[in-house]
Amino acid sequence: MTLLIDIQNAAVDASEDLGTLLRKCKVLAARLDNQPLENWLIWESNGYLEDVAVPDYRKWPLEVKGHFSGYAGSGLRDAPIPSVCLPKHVRDSYKNYSCRLSISSIETALRESDGRPLRVPTGDLAVALGTKVYEGNSCLQAWAEFSPNNLHELVNAVRNKVLDFSLALWKRFPELGEIDAKTSETEAKAINQIFNTTVYGGSANLVGNATNSTYNLNFSAGDFAGLRQFLAEHGVAIDEIQLLEKAIAQEEEPITDKGFGPHISDWISRMVAKAASGGWNISVGAAGSLLAQALGRFFGL
Repeated sequence: MTLLIDIQNAAVDASEDLGTLLRKCKVLAARLDNQPLENWLIWESNGYLEDVAVPDYRKWPLEVKGHFSGYAGSGLRDAPIPSVCLPKHVRDSYKNYSCRLSISSIETALRESDGRPLRVPTGDLAVALGTKVYEGNSCLQAWAEFSPNNLHELVNAVRNKVLDFSLALWKRFPELGEIDAKTSETEAKAINQIFNTTVYGGSANLVGNATNSTYNLNFSAGDFAGLRQFLAEHGVAIDEIQLLEKAIAQEEEPITDKGFGPHISDWISRMVAKAASGGWNISVGAAGSLLAQALGRFFGL
């Protein structure tokens, strides 16, 4: 039985522990030397860091509720709090909650929930709301909650994405992932495209030797979390992205009339050299184009 077939069988079997399935995928990622797949597996297994954008299947709205105290012992319990009453600077975080828990933490939460809604801490939200929600009533306690069904759907999404990815690979390259199988440059590019299509739902292309490729830059100026996810999806290792973040912080003047500052330029040069040596599965020309477009978007150029 090949590794791809083993992964497919485990993905189909609902009784198979999802953590075990992800570990099998880590073996596949290592054999394929595929950084986007490895990054995704690390984040799903260990949880998503605050500066890493989560995939859409990890986002959903929260229901905010609270206890309120009124005149002469009156009040409200478990009363809904409309989103319009929430402070503007936190409103989006409740309307579009990002679940960053690891898969193991999610499975534990599902076992312990017993079908009850799961709560998300809200800090000092009750203090900020005060008497702004219900006239004549002060907010004593506020919390946000969501149905465990959201976590069930998340777990199913991860399992389905693993299955879709492994099936798509197997249809085109049935021997990929075996110990004695070599991954060619053409196969590496196809793997990246299959990964982005089946896991992230996009079609990010690493185009051969083209230097004028256009990439889907779904992040805005100054959004390092978006830049981080874009680079990770295109095969840049996590430690290299961390070095880029450090380089940006070190620059006194990131952009000059001569181009990027010295720290960022050094990082770009190292990444292009990595592509030339085969350490990054992308052609040299495409590497330069990708980094220029991504950093240009980050700096608002």
